[in-house]
Amino acid sequence: MHKLLLLLSCWLIASGSICQAPPAAFSDTPTITVTSVGKARLGMSEVQLKTLYVGCSFAPVHLLPFGFDDTDQKPNGIAVSHNKQRLFIYFLDWQTKKRIAGLLAFHPAYKTASGVHAGSTASALKAAVPKVQVVPNMMLPAFQIAFAGPIGNNGIEYIFYKQNDLGKYEVADEPVLLTGSNAKIAWLQIRTNP
Repeated sequence: MHKLLLLLSCWLIASGSICQAPPAAFSDTPTITVTSVGKARLGMSEVQLKTLYVGCSFAPVHLLPFGFDDTDQKPNGIAVSHNKQRLFIYFLDWQTKKRIAGLLAFHPAYKTASGVHAGSTASALKAAVPKVQVVPNMMLPAFQIAFAGPIGNNGIEYIFYKQNDLGKYEVADEPVLLTGSNAKIAWLQIRTNP
């Protein structure tokens, strides 16, 4: 009987059923503010950002799939990933190309002070930000943007992609209160005023 228990214990340890390594800790500061995603901040240089994210991969991406005008032949954004998981995308100021002008947060570990993150539902967003409004993207109808406060101001935008209408739109580009509930946020973004 003792040998059987010993064999079973060894098998459980070898198979990982008993001693599994804990999941890797999130590699960044897990917060989103109106000026930052993790350690990345609006206005910082690309060199500063890259020194903060040593060990991450940086891959050029076009921004058109994320609702931005991106008609140049070469990509205007950079995707930052860690262990093959996308953390965020950043883009530089359109004119000088020297400072970070926008950040799009994809990893669900990044959360606002009220706990909203990529993957949160519209009902969770409404509970966290009661006066949240939504407006469709007129150029790319698959996108709907939710936000609090006046449109175009600096702030956190919550992006819904390929979801049913999230508001009772009467005028196509007029913001309305968010009424949807089950739709999920695809990513959160912050950016400087154009």
